Amino acid sequence: MKTKINSKSGLFSIVILISFIANAQQYVPFKIRYQSMVKGDMVVIANNSSNRVDYNDSPNDAYYNHTSSALLNDEFTMEYIDIDDDATTFSSSSAELLLDNQNHKKILYAGLYWAATYKYNSGIQKKEDKFSPVDAKREEFNDVKVKFPNKDSYTDVIGQVIFDGLKDNSTSDQAPYVAYADITEYVKNLDNPSGVYTVANVKSTQGTLNGGVAAGWTIVMVYEDPKMSGKMITSYDGFSGVNNVTTDILFNGFTTPAQGAVKAKIACAALEGDTNYGGDQLLFSSATNTEFTPLGNAIRKADNFFNSAISIENQFFMDRYPDSKNTLGYDTCMMTLPNLNNKLLGNNQQSATLRIQSSGDKYFMFFTAFEVEMTPAPLSSTSDLAVNQAPEVTSKVKFVPANKDMVTDITKPMSSQRLKDKETVLDPNKFEKPIEIQTLTVANQDRGYYLVAGVYSDSRNAYNFVTQLKIKGIEPQSFINPMNRYEYVYLTKVASEKEAIDLFQSKINNTYKDKIWILSVNNTSNMIIANED
Repeated sequence: MKTKINSKSGLFSIVILISFIANAQQYVPFKIRYQSMVKGDMVVIANNSSNRVDYNDSPNDAYYNHTSSALLNDEFTMEYIDIDDDATTFSSSSAELLLDNQNHKKILYAGLYWAATYKYNSGIQKKEDKFSPVDAKREEFNDVKVKFPNKDSYTDVIGQVIFDGLKDNSTSDQAPYVAYADITEYVKNLDNPSGVYTVANVKSTQGTLNGGVAAGWTIVMVYEDPKMSGKMITSYDGFSGVNNVTTDILFNGFTTPAQGAVKAKIACAALEGDTNYGGDQLLFSSATNTEFTPLGNAIRKADNFFNSAISIENQFFMDRYPDSKNTLGYDTCMMTLPNLNNKLLGNNQQSATLRIQSSGDKYFMFFTAFEVEMTPAPLSSTSDLAVNQAPEVTSKVKFVPANKDMVTDITKPMSSQRLKDKETVLDPNKFEKPIEIQTLTVANQDRGYYLVAGVYSDSRNAYNFVTQLKIKGIEPQSFINPMNRYEYVYLTKVASEKEAIDLFQSKINNTYKDKIWILSVNNTSNMIIANED
């Protein structure tokens, strides 16, 4: 519960996590949804389905404020995100999956979860702690629409309801729900599973609601790749409430290697975890270290783990549309267990415990997954090693995700507009600072390093910019990111990082005087460096 009188009294947070031992109220016992020993890996993609609306912003406009000044979802009027132009949908948001070396990978499992607070269709706040429905109807919420990569139309997906909070007195104020659908066969039937997934018609309350409106969806996938290490991957779902008590979740069904480094991952998600309301923790214990150790990383603090973010490792997952850093009550993450020197999970272990506790938020768990590496990857061939060698560079480099600050819808060179008052490390006259290379994953786009001159959300402006460059004797090319329809106008593309840096520093051999920057597309090694930054 919050201490603010008019903000999230009776707050509920829903969390995505792993097996089951309950000290808190267990609404639906956790059970194994999927378990397999596989040479491969698991991945998650996700997005929120509701967003704030105010005088300056529509729900489709990303909410980037993930700082101490950020407002909470109960301090906004919330409405559906709806990014498509499809009359059959009232809400829609997207996220992109990119699997490198696609020919080696085979999808084994894909599960879709969607969750929201949904007491009635819409409501308003009349005065402090007084919320009333505008549209008191509440419809069935076990059906959504999914547009799979490279498909022009949606597929209707019917799921099973894991929990409906309206039917329980302790949760009826916000009425959170969770639903699940197995979409494995749909994904298996795709020519290429990589690409943009759009999930539509996730129902939630619109306007305001006691405790706040939140909604979103998460897809977890497991794939096989014979070139990767063997892992035991297990996912669970259920529904359990946590507040001022602990919930312990038992991971088992695996045996860690007899020697060497023990590597593991945890996937989780949450509904109603707040950016600026802490106390919620995720802790880990095993026979190796029986003390419960709080988990955290660059995005998730040890005392505020569920903080309205969608993250992979130490970075916000930005391959989404809209790509809000602050998802206003919907969390999804996947992170490597910080197990340096096998401090948390040692050799020859067969179980571990994940503990959920909070001195602040009340939240509900409904999904989690745990992955343990059990056999090493096959030795790479000489050619594989050559491909994966770190590139030779002569300058200090900083990798960052591609960001919206570079988007402009004017046709003049970028240096004369949005960037003219912004100091950037991309200025070739300031080599004492790291050269910033933006990283981006784009399905079906050639891998490489692009020297970009402009990014446009309006294709007409991109066309005008290209025309201007051609008048100057420059022959640019462009590609469109299907995630957000941004068009990247680039002057050249090269295969190596060193070539890109050389061209950047020389302003493409003194042929282009305006702003340019380096965009690394689909280079997996750069993504790893970025995660460690």
